[in-house]
Amino acid sequence: MAKFTNGYANVSWLKRQWPWWTAGLLTATAEIINFLFLPLGHPKHKFIGVTSGMARMLAGVETTLFGGSLIATKPDYQPAIQWVIIGALLAALVFAWLEGEFRAWAKYPKSSLAFVALGAFLFAWGTRVAGGCTLHHLLGGFAAMSLKSWVVMFSATIGALLGFIILRNFNLTQYFKSQETKWFVVQAKHLKWADGLTASEEVDEPKWVRTVLYILMALILVLIFYNAIAGNDYAIKMGWADSIEKTKIYGGMLIGKNMGNIIMLIIVGALLGLSVAKTGFGTECGLINPELGREVEQGDDFAARRWRIPFSLRTVFISYQPFAALSLHIFLVALVMFIAWAGFGIMEGHHWATKAFAENYVGPLGAEFHTVGISSKSIRVQTTLPMDIFGGLLLGVGTVLMIGCEFRNYGRTGLLYITGLLIWPFFYLGYLPYTLARDFWDSLMMSMPYAPTTFVPALIAPRSPAIQMLVYALYIAFWGYMFWWAMKRGARNVGVKAGDLFKMSSEDLYLARIAKLEKEGRFDEIDRIEKELAAMARK
Repeated sequence: MAKFTNGYANVSWLKRQWPWWTAGLLTATAEIINFLFLPLGHPKHKFIGVTSGMARMLAGVETTLFGGSLIATKPDYQPAIQWVIIGALLAALVFAWLEGEFRAWAKYPKSSLAFVALGAFLFAWGTRVAGGCTLHHLLGGFAAMSLKSWVVMFSATIGALLGFIILRNFNLTQYFKSQETKWFVVQAKHLKWADGLTASEEVDEPKWVRTVLYILMALILVLIFYNAIAGNDYAIKMGWADSIEKTKIYGGMLIGKNMGNIIMLIIVGALLGLSVAKTGFGTECGLINPELGREVEQGDDFAARRWRIPFSLRTVFISYQPFAALSLHIFLVALVMFIAWAGFGIMEGHHWATKAFAENYVGPLGAEFHTVGISSKSIRVQTTLPMDIFGGLLLGVGTVLMIGCEFRNYGRTGLLYITGLLIWPFFYLGYLPYTLARDFWDSLMMSMPYAPTTFVPALIAPRSPAIQMLVYALYIAFWGYMFWWAMKRGARNVGVKAGDLFKMSSEDLYLARIAKLEKEGRFDEIDRIEKELAAMARK
């Protein structure tokens, strides 16, 4: 039986994919910079949120082209620029160029692209209902011990599994992979494995779709940079501001007083985009890794029949490296937030839903925490359980259908994946159910019960800072243990030492596991499974 040849032999670290833990370190660094320093001089002490920024950028494109907007229906959705997204896209583009491998060659069938479009629509809608994307809730809210984020992401986990079931029933889970690397995919194609499908000439991807998306993406970027230089007076026309200096877009324009913040935001985005470009990390894989990892541990044949996921993804799941990266991220960010809160009175800005709770918080910092946090009128960032559950389901289903979470797809746009390009127009459409019926959704949220604070330790012990600190410290320790557990268990499953995982990319994991399977005499079984999965996908 033919073996895989290592395409990374004698290749520098810059031209190869990186170990998964580096993604956790990169995203944590981005989150910490955003939390501690942005905006420069007057930090808001909030975790990263990009979805509203995406909506405002698309509103800028809309108003520049047509003079009107279906997104900018309220003052807070007026045109603006989210430089974090631009940074993620550009970093992925640059590092793909340095690696010498854009992913424009990766093909997807028409049915898969249709589900990507549907997933982008559902995901964007879910971000409006749930008050943030998976980046916001999982990489930020989990570290901050936010009750809202716990509820949203628990629901999103169920939604993600539902998304996998949907794709499986349409024979499309074979196309769900963390990252394509051509040398591995081409060898898999020659073996007729499911992992080779994206390099197959048989895939019925419409050629015109890619051309249209390139043109659309170029137009969007040109208009964004035009707004960054020339501004956008739509808010003035609507009566939301009396001068360009008082519009939301002004703070993101390329003028001297803004350059410090713009550069820092681009750096934050670049760290996120780099993590995607060099590992394929996304919140969706970290989110469902424990569930599907246990499924794969029951046997490749069982997991392949149940989920129809290819060898590469089964290996990634059984290595628990996406979960390890997520655990490392949460551990590092939570540690910094804990030190900021316990040592310097700096509180994450989304927590206090009502002024009364903040003022009753033990100690003199209660009111200060509230001023750092949100307005009691901002119902969308409170914990409205029914809407958070509904929004989380939309997020979970959407993130799997579009083959990656939101920030992962901004990176995939820079890598020139057709799926990354496709999400942009359908994100726009996904915002409309909310923006066109804003008063309905806001009144619905306000009619539902919500927690007085989203800070879980404060709910557990509202008048005991010592117990709150203990709860938070134990939570941090838990995520540190989860990182250690994932590395140890993943190494055992792949057949290497735990320390080896610190220098192994996904492709290294594939080769190590193939060697383990050959040693156990099970390679022929895997060969049969992969050919069957590929045949199913071709039907």
